[in-house]
Amino acid sequence: MELGNSTSIMEPSINPTFIPTIANEGGKHWTVPEVRALIGIWSDISIQQQLEVTVRNKRIFEQIAAKLQKFGIERDWKQCRTKYKNLKHEYKIVRMAQDQGITKNMKFFTELDAILGHNKTEKSQQREFQDEEQATRWANVKKEEDRTGREGKKK
Repeated sequence: MELGNSTSIMEPSINPTFIPTIANEGGKHWTVPEVRALIGIWSDISIQQQLEVTVRNKRIFEQIAAKLQKFGIERDWKQCRTKYKNLKHEYKIVRMAQDQGITKNMKFFTELDAILGHNKTEKSQQREFQDEEQATRWANVKKEEDRTGREGKKK
């Protein structure tokens, strides 16, 4: 092994390779109409439900990209997923700030709040209620088993 001929990472190489950075990984910036179209597709209840229950969501974002193409918007599934995640993240930051009484806003907040805001609160309350109902049913079943189990032993 010849150490004298090794090239340092910091030195420019003869054959420079393309190293993607965060700025050029997503492609060109999203225009306002493109973001509005993405949010419009995202606001579809079936898309929201799919995104909520699916961990590996490449297929869903491929569908979203295909729908955007029908509007003449050329974005691949990765770009759609990245923009979705960024919008969602920014929304959560603004929402938390507002909940703490800090005035903070973002473009598209109203549209995202319609998707992420109210229905998340309602859904979490609904889930809590369902969990309580299920716990009550389970307790009742357990009581019934205990009661019938004891009666069976008495006979």
